[in-house]
Amino acid sequence: MNKLKIWFEQQLHDLDVTKVEVVKRMNYQNTDKGLRRLSEFLEYPSKSTNEFIQQLCSVLNIELAVLHQKVIQRKKQVKGIRKAFIQLTYPRLDSISPLFHRGWLREFLREDVPEIIQRLPFNERKKQLKHLYERKLKTLDNSLSSTITGFTYYDT
Repeated sequence: MNKLKIWFEQQLHDLDVTKVEVVKRMNYQNTDKGLRRLSEFLEYPSKSTNEFIQQLCSVLNIELAVLHQKVIQRKKQVKGIRKAFIQLTYPRLDSISPLFHRGWLREFLREDVPEIIQRLPFNERKKQLKHLYERKLKTLDNSLSSTITGFTYYDT
């Protein structure tokens, strides 16, 4: 649950304005671009520029200190979210005992996906994920890597 987004939506409701009206008031000629930036701010406020945040406060008549508190809360919330990763497929994983060995191996066969790859267009991302998979395979010993059958991509 994104508390920043809920709070922001409530502010818009109280002012009886839409997101489109907000980005227009922020002087965005391209409203799609403004909406993307606004959505990005609501999800990952640390990616937004100070100018964007100040302009948003000005347009909605929100105190910067109040918004800053909401942003800090959101940053704490985002830190708890697991990043995108690929999980290498090892068919015999479920038969490993004891359980903590299984958990260790599952984590060992996981590779985090850098954010830059996540932002790529679908086909390019697919190629880069395959490259990441092949690079991870090279780090494993031959007996283990020969039994890996593929990978699954888990998006954020």
